[in-house]
Amino acid sequence: MLYFLLKNKDKIIHHYDKSLFNDNSNDIEKGNRCFIVATGSSIKNQDLKLLENEIVIGVSGLYNHADIDIMNPKYYINPPIFKSHSKYNKEENFIDYLNDMDKSLNDDTIMFFDINDKIYIDKYSLFSNKKIIWKNYERWNESDIHNIKLNALPSIWSVSESSIQIALYLGFDKIYLIGFDHDWFNGLFNYGFSYEKARKYFEKDEKKVAKDHNIDSEFQMIRHAKIFNKYKKLYAFRKNIYNANADQNSYVDTFPKVKYEDLFKS
Repeated sequence: MLYFLLKNKDKIIHHYDKSLFNDNSNDIEKGNRCFIVATGSSIKNQDLKLLENEIVIGVSGLYNHADIDIMNPKYYINPPIFKSHSKYNKEENFIDYLNDMDKSLNDDTIMFFDINDKIYIDKYSLFSNKKIIWKNYERWNESDIHNIKLNALPSIWSVSESSIQIALYLGFDKIYLIGFDHDWFNGLFNYGFSYEKARKYFEKDEKKVAKDHNIDSEFQMIRHAKIFNKYKKLYAFRKNIYNANADQNSYVDTFPKVKYEDLFKS
């Protein structure tokens, strides 16, 4: 039975109970601001300890950062893991990665996972002490975005898009982006923290990964264009998203740029 479910998980997704999706609880953070902290190299140049008393949304491998306990993310966003990334890694490696994430985050951290990962998370009893909110993606035709529902999020090229969508769904008044570098041309594994920790459960040879999965310049240009197009649509939704990266010259110009340190002046 488990084999059947794994093999046909894409076909049975819509048979999940609709109550699994929290689509009646949006705007619960109205009146608050948040900081979405991604894993780009620019966070090496920022004092993330300033986020100690802020609402932080962590992304993917951020749990490896030395200041993760100080940031103490209230929310944590993951991309579709097994469905979209199975070609990059073995199942047991993903399980080790998620177990490591689970141990590194406080139990009051609210996790967001793709519904297609539920069968694995249940199978291995992952994040059993944390609240999990499920999300599902539908093919996006690049039209304007007028509504955000967890059971029908516009499809993504990067977890960065997903994190912004979730922040908008939660209703934050202001959303500040950190570590959104999108500088993959400088290297696929250009992290803002320990390379060894970041790649502990993954293939470490950058050139091999690029070659094996056809990640060339054309792919990256297409990927950038699709992501930035989505960013424009998300910014138009509420116009409350700001780029607070350390690098004020970042070519990510979709959102108004603000100086990170100035956000903490009384």
